[in-house]
Order: sequence, then structure tokens, then C-alpha cells
Amino acid sequence: MRIAYDATAAATQSAGVGRYSRELLRELVSLNANDDVQVVCAANPSAARAVMDQLPPGAMRELRRIPGGYRATTIAWQRLRIPIPVESFTRPFEVFHATDFVAPPSRQPIVTTVHDLSYLRVPELGEPRLVRYLTSAVPRTLARSQRIIAVSASVAADLVDAYPETRDRVVAIPNGVRRPPVATIEPASERATVLMVGTIEPRKNHLGVLAAMRLVRDRVGDAELLIVGRAGWRSAEIVEAIGSAEAEGWVRWLPNAGDLDLAQAYASSTIFVYPSLYEGFGLPILEAMSYGLPVVAGDIPALREAAGDAASFADPADEIAIADQISALLEDTDLPADLRSRGLARVAGYSWRNTAEQTRRVYEQAKRGGR
Repeated sequence: MRIAYDATAAATQSAGVGRYSRELLRELVSLNANDDVQVVCAANPSAARAVMDQLPPGAMRELRRIPGGYRATTIAWQRLRIPIPVESFTRPFEVFHATDFVAPPSRQPIVTTVHDLSYLRVPELGEPRLVRYLTSAVPRTLARSQRIIAVSASVAADLVDAYPETRDRVVAIPNGVRRPPVATIEPASERATVLMVGTIEPRKNHLGVLAAMRLVRDRVGDAELLIVGRAGWRSAEIVEAIGSAEAEGWVRWLPNAGDLDLAQAYASSTIFVYPSLYEGFGLPILEAMSYGLPVVAGDIPALREAAGDAASFADPADEIAIADQISALLEDTDLPADLRSRGLARVAGYSWRNTAEQTRRVYEQAKRGGR
């Protein structure tokens, strides 16, 4: 099959959609020796080449860089709606995979991945310009998509609720998880370390975790919070609060962590906390479980779906409830071991190879006109 794969997010975003795009591409290019994968990328040459360098050797793939860069192509295709098909910059293909919510014009079938509907469900927590953009651009892409991949059953339900006309075209395919190799692991801190991973933005609930950790420290002593993630939109207040806690000596923040830094953070921490106010999937929960970390998650549909019975849950709007769950894991000797065992069993059911196999079947359906 001749596939055109949009790897722009893989080249321009470190977490979230970027990780999804990179991990899925790694598996797709080695899944079927007869497939011809064009890696379509509207990023600068060095970033695009970096994506190609991370792919396994020997697999059939070819880089097709879109001139002008991400911003220019977004303006041209999504804001000005200039109808220049993506085929103008590629060799012939049979299906185009838009991995990041929106697709360029194309004469061939389009498969689009939707990662969440935060722009509709919690617009007050988003960046206003991005909310307006996605509210306008996503439905236009969905109308042109032969198949739509939702990263969870929760997102699939949100999609059908918001856009009923997509019901027969939506397929839920969960993300996978891959534990990066770790050459050396720094010894864990003598203090209990509570890890939080994610871009600094209101939806991730860093302020709630900071408040909860103050309560935890009053109850169980000198625990620390390790935050991994860059500053995102509407983050000034959150970054200021993180800085104040850093100055007090009980928070460490790694804003520019690479894959090895992230792996070391998972491997050297005591507990993982992820009480997001809204998520489409919650990949860091599974990554944490793969390292044997007990998890405290927000009690929301997508995180319930991802974690099953392998996590403790708390109302993300209730800092006392979050503190209660963290404290329980720090004070109880049996609960962490139970969650660790459940988590390792849970994460064994997720793999990027499985995600790629299901995605390729969706490509086949789109190629056949949806049958």
C-alpha cells in the first residue's frame, strides 16, 4: 500500500501528539515490507531529518518535506483554505494519514487522528486562538475524512456526540507504550519523589497538585514533587507557583527533558500523579506503569479507560482528595505493591505494534472506500 504519513507533529512537538506520531511511524515503516511510506513533513529540514534518523534501518520510507514550514502551510491550507492538494508535493499515494487533527486538501482518501476534544469540552482551559482555530478547522477535516481514528473510546464518544455525522467513520485505536532504554539510572532521592509529567498548562492541573503536595508534606514529611514538561499556553501563573515551590526546596522542574531524562525520572520516582481535568488518552499513565510506579489519576473517563483497576483515582478538582490518595500510597506498605503489580499487567496489553496494525487496517478500509 502507498501511504502518505503526516509527520509534522513528530518533528515539531516533543510530547503528546508528537510522541504518538513518532512512535506510530516507527512501527508502520517496518510493519509490511510491501508498503511504500512517504513521510510528509512541514518542518524545517533539520527537524524533518531528525524524524527520519529515528526510524529503524532498512524500512521502506521517503521524506517529502512541504516547503514553507508548519505556520505557512497552516495559514495556506486551513485559514485561507487554498485548495492546493498535498499531491503537489508528493509522489502518488493511496491514503493520507493526518496525524494531528487537521488534513491538507487531497484527492485521495484521508484518515485523520483526533486526540481529544478539549477545544469543545473545556475551552476555558485552552489557548483562545487555538480553540477558535480547531473549532473551525477540525469539522472541515472530518467532513473530508474517509476514516477517523480516536485514541480512546472516550474520545470516540465525544466525537460522535459533537459531530453525529461521523458515527459510522470513527474507529477507536488506543495508543501504545514503549519503555525507552536507560543506560544508567541515578539513585532515587532519599525523599519520596512524586512525579508529574506533562506540558505546563491549565488542563494538566499543576496548581492542584502543588496544593495537594503541601498537604501531603504536612502529613507524611519531606516528600518532593518532580515536574517534567515544558511551559505551554496560559502557564505564567503555574510557572510562578512552581518557581516558588522550587525556592522552598521541595519541587524540581525539568522543562527541557529529553527521552533519557524522562526515562530516568520514571525509574527513580516513588509515585506518579496525573490528575488532569480533561484528557483524550493519558499516555504518561501507561509509561509510569511500565516502570512499576503506582499511579494516582484524575477520575475522568479517558483516564479510567486507560488505567482500568490499576490506579488510584481522585476528583481532579479536589486537592484534598488528591492529597489523600498520594498520602495513602506513601503511608501504606501493601497498596503500592498491589498497584505496581496491577499496572505492569495493565500496560502489557498496550503496544505501538498493535496500534500500527490496527491503524493499517483502517488505511485499507479507507482505500476501499470505507468498506
